[in-house]
Amino acid sequence: MSLSIGVHILQKLSASQELIFAVGEKIFPIVATHETTFPFIIYKRGSLTPGYTKDRYSTGDNTTAELIVASDKYADSVKIIELVRSALENKGGEYNSFSVVDAKVISADEDFIEDTFIQRITFSFETETE
Repeated sequence: MSLSIGVHILQKLSASQELIFAVGEKIFPIVATHETTFPFIIYKRGSLTPGYTKDRYSTGDNTTAELIVASDKYADSVKIIELVRSALENKGGEYNSFSVVDAKVISADEDFIEDTFIQRITFSFETETE
């Protein structure tokens, strides 16, 4: 089900050669491992809203996910978040128990915390159950 949206996110990010060149394998669910070097990406599922018919059958879900790029260089953080956007926006995918049929950006912001440039982007994923 779309509770596994992280499978889609990791698959799409890992398929981008430019993104892998920029961050290597430093793409983590929820939290980065201890002593990870810059730059890196974190992704986490946010909300999930089921789509039910009048007969109470689930047709799919709308799931949000937040992706965060952390870097010690501002320009790199912006470049990488743009690559993240390109890798995910309007991209679908077929998986064992669900399909991603649409992916849209719903918000983005940036911050500077403890000598780290932070870029955040939030996506809304529309899924269908298999």
